[in-house]
Amino acid sequence: MTVDKHTAVVDVDVSLPRDLRTVSEAFLKALGMIDKLYSMQLGGRVAGAITRAQENRAWNEIITVLSNSADTLPEQSKEAFEQSLRALKGGIYDLYPMKILSADECPNGIELILGKVFLSSGGGEGYYSGAAGVMNSDYTELIASYDAHMPLFAQRLEELSGTEGINVPDVIPELRCLDVFSLSGGLNTEHKPICVFFSGGARENVSSLSNMTVFINLYQSRFKAITEKIAERYISGASDLLGGLTKGDTARLLLTWLRGHDVGHFFGADNLGSVMSEFDMDYMILHELKSDFISLYNLRYLDRALLNGCTLEQAYMVAISEMLRYIRRGGIYKHPDSGSAYLTYCVLKDAGAITFDETTKMLSYDIGLFEKAAKECTATLLELFSMGSASAARAYVNSWGELADSDERGIPKSCTEELRLIALDEEIAGFIDYNFEI
Repeated sequence: MTVDKHTAVVDVDVSLPRDLRTVSEAFLKALGMIDKLYSMQLGGRVAGAITRAQENRAWNEIITVLSNSADTLPEQSKEAFEQSLRALKGGIYDLYPMKILSADECPNGIELILGKVFLSSGGGEGYYSGAAGVMNSDYTELIASYDAHMPLFAQRLEELSGTEGINVPDVIPELRCLDVFSLSGGLNTEHKPICVFFSGGARENVSSLSNMTVFINLYQSRFKAITEKIAERYISGASDLLGGLTKGDTARLLLTWLRGHDVGHFFGADNLGSVMSEFDMDYMILHELKSDFISLYNLRYLDRALLNGCTLEQAYMVAISEMLRYIRRGGIYKHPDSGSAYLTYCVLKDAGAITFDETTKMLSYDIGLFEKAAKECTATLLELFSMGSASAARAYVNSWGELADSDERGIPKSCTEELRLIALDEEIAGFIDYNFEI
């Protein structure tokens, strides 16, 4: 049965710096033009590719709209803005950010991100996309504090794996937050993103994608509108643990989890990368899984100041709740993050860390067994990547049944009945849309 999950519509209010309202209108106009370019691309998939001349003409019109707003900018932002326009004229490789600082409310400002992203359904083609938002520096200290734990994380992971050479990563994505007030093109699809990665405009950095912008207001809104509803319906104790969280608390816990996941990609040797393609779905799912478990494992080493009054149990509940949301997305063998979430559930259930009550139809978790499972699975995954055996990697991915042997929604046929119940619940929204107010 195909389930048509409904969409949660959320009002999102964003306060703009007063002196940047005029240029924000130019940003919104540019994003409207990105929508048209994106539509041209989608139409081209059916009727034939749009011509390079059509693309260039439309792209230059966007640059003209932005150029015409330059005279309204604060003086200290004009030179950087004009430099960004020159970069856009020269062509970009993925996404490109344009930042404008407010003269009245410094260091606040607004940011426009333009360019192309790859869609999961796009067949390897980059699609025109964009976002605009207000810079949010409320969580800068949180990220810096988390990153200061890197030597401790490396030490604990090295002790866990029993091998030398797990060091603090040389390069991890620079993370910034944005309160978004508009999305367009490939960023305004059914599955709306909560962050984007980009190279910063340099071709040689495209593979490392060394910049990360989190749409923090959308991330927090999605959790409240969808993830929290899943948790309250299916996880015992979720209402008590999540109900008292403020918007700021939720954002902090989500960011802590996300930062741990993203740096998790860079810990440990990756000898699988030399025997499996980086586009191999088994490899991609395992990379996500390793990062997920490293993030879970590292949570126990965070100090109280970083959690800012929240508890470790609340942090775990946020992670488990998000795991269920990713599984409900479907496409377990199509989306690496969903595949990782599915395998995480399988690991935790096998360890007895998660149990299902047939009478109440609720999940419960044992925090001691949860931490034990996170520790053991992190060690297993570090060893898999260090060993570099493609056959062992594929065997692990399919330990609980062939992921690729799925139904029409992409849920593995070997999926347990309780997880299928949660995944197919159509009373909980599966998608989200935003009414932006500025």
